[in-house]
Amino acid sequence: MKSPALSDAVGIRDELIITLPKIVPVSAIGIGNTDGKTFIIKASAGETFNISFSGNGLYPLGKTIHANKIVVSTDGSFIGRLGAGLGVRLGTSVAKQPAWRSTAEPRTTLSGQIVLGAGGYNYRTLHLDTRYKLKAQDIAELEAGYKYSGLGFPFFIDLADEAYKLPYSKLYATDKNQRALSLEGGLARFLYSKRFEFEEAF
Repeated sequence: MKSPALSDAVGIRDELIITLPKIVPVSAIGIGNTDGKTFIIKASAGETFNISFSGNGLYPLGKTIHANKIVVSTDGSFIGRLGAGLGVRLGTSVAKQPAWRSTAEPRTTLSGQIVLGAGGYNYRTLHLDTRYKLKAQDIAELEAGYKYSGLGFPFFIDLADEAYKLPYSKLYATDKNQRALSLEGGLARFLYSKRFEFEEAF
């Protein structure tokens, strides 16, 4: 569960207990690669949250809690990655650029026949533009998480606000430029923009 690769799954029996080094704010749970459909999240402060898993991505709790221990119950038998923390809500421009890509490299013979490339996988990409929407609190969270995103850990993403015009609402992805996190703006107020170029990770 500490690996960015969702294939590095661990088995779950009954409950999964996560002890944190200190009391931290949590407003969202990230879940990736599981055969579970239902997750029950219990925090040390006594709150309980029910999550219906619908794909690798971020699941907002609806409120911010403060906890130093999280107990996870599920009907699944394994999970690849679980994240907990403050979800950053980013306002994005109206235009979106979803796409599907493949790493397969087929070749064409001299007679015009297609020879399939060995291996390869299909994945989704999504380009989003946060035009002057990043505020001080948002940037503070991005900076706090940069210890891990700078190492290449993917983001848990929830697209529910605009799922009505996108072909999916959850995404587990890396940003093409996340190891060189740069922002634009800051002219009149503490507002910055960034163009995210997400590529689905597994």
